[in-house]
Amino acid sequence: MIHRLIHKEIEIQTLDDNWYLMRITPYKTSEDIVDGVVIIFVDINDRMNAEEKVKAALKYSENIVNSLREPILVLNEDLTVYSANQSFYDNFKVNPKGTVGISFFKLDKEQWDIPELRNLLEKILPKNTEFNDYEVEHEFSDMGYKKMLLNARRIYRGDVGTQFILLTIEDITEN
Repeated sequence: MIHRLIHKEIEIQTLDDNWYLMRITPYKTSEDIVDGVVIIFVDINDRMNAEEKVKAALKYSENIVNSLREPILVLNEDLTVYSANQSFYDNFKVNPKGTVGISFFKLDKEQWDIPELRNLLEKILPKNTEFNDYEVEHEFSDMGYKKMLLNARRIYRGDVGTQFILLTIEDITEN
């Protein structure tokens, strides 16, 4: 490393749980000769603690969402599924591999590609709209007839700086 003039940065944690960014840089003399290294330690406790708090808050939120009985989807700006809760997978008999990263309208053999629903969802992010109790009646190939109420609104995830659409689905078939 020293003879190739490459600097290196490593995050390290001490035995007493303090975090530092260790920077190792070759030291050059005024004659332009490499004659050692300079090691600098930068305290990054605040940053690491903030990252841990964000991770903990995200895990907390995910646990709450996954405990809900109502199917929930999070769609990104191009209406691709960013995430779904366990209730969505269970109710619609799908799995994460066949859901996350897929266009909402291509899910379950394109059975969600309902023109009026597409129109409503496409307006949420650019026009900051939302909808509540949008009724969908549909004959699903694997589940049969379903009557559902859909709610959708814009949400913002600050840790990734992105807008999403939160879509909840209430099955009211039995009502």
